[in-house]
Amino acid sequence: MDFLVLLLGGAVLGLAGVFVRLADTTANLGPFASAFWRMAMAAPFLLVWAAVQWQLQRKARPVSSSPAPGQNPQWFSKRAAPPAPLAHWPTWGLALFAAAMFALDLVFFHLAVTWTAVGNATLESNFAPVLITLAFWIITRNAPQPVFLAGLAAALGGAALMIGPNFGHSRALLGDASGLVSAVFYAAYQVGIQQARQRLSTAPLMAVVTLLAAVVLWPFALAEGRMWPTAAIGWVWVLGLALLVQIGGQVVIAYAVRRLNPALSSVGLLVQPAMAVVYAWILLGEALTAGQLLGAGLVLSGIYLARKGM
Repeated sequence: MDFLVLLLGGAVLGLAGVFVRLADTTANLGPFASAFWRMAMAAPFLLVWAAVQWQLQRKARPVSSSPAPGQNPQWFSKRAAPPAPLAHWPTWGLALFAAAMFALDLVFFHLAVTWTAVGNATLESNFAPVLITLAFWIITRNAPQPVFLAGLAAALGGAALMIGPNFGHSRALLGDASGLVSAVFYAAYQVGIQQARQRLSTAPLMAVVTLLAAVVLWPFALAEGRMWPTAAIGWVWVLGLALLVQIGGQVVIAYAVRRLNPALSSVGLLVQPAMAVVYAWILLGEALTAGQLLGAGLVLSGIYLARKGM
């Protein structure tokens, strides 16, 4: 059931790049500003949700009671502490780490969406499972199976096919590079949020992470100079990012990954880039060439094989 919920969240997340592009082209809202407003407008809803949950949990137990020795309060998940390498981190440290990584992921992903094709940017950002597997290989020193190397080769070859038509177009190449950089921060975010989710329930965790990410993104948006949409339609796209993508997508995913390891979570989210390509084709008219479609298929297959090989 958790994996099905994860797939639903990934499908909703596929709309993110489309909303960012529409906010830029129809309302002149900068990519950093749309990232900031996504977090800032979602945070109040999540904080109210967390407060309501806390009140309900508080009323559900006797006022005079206190947790037994070694037992967590009901506010926290009763699951085991997260595995290495972040098991020794305090809960607030995990939340802050996840927020900072997510904010930086959005900085580079939103840049990628405005500079290159939405499908390209989303696929490149979802190289996260490959990076997670490589990181676990280095940390644990447990070599992956040969199928991992085959998957890595397929993913890299697919990326080359997708990026190839952009050679000679510096702006598009910068967008592709930004998409790949965002994958690094997205991978770190997934590890942080999965491990923090072992200790905190979904509502307080996502409320804190979203609020802190907004704080991190605010100076980027302010320096960019395109903080406010020039047309009312811009707020529609921002609300879509806040309510559908951030709350409906990220929160659903944070809820689902409580029983899933980071690499498996990333595999489940392969639906996000696949749906992003479909959304961009239908809503933005971004049709991929035959070579790019082949590359997209190789990227998705390579990510899947890379996970299987760990």
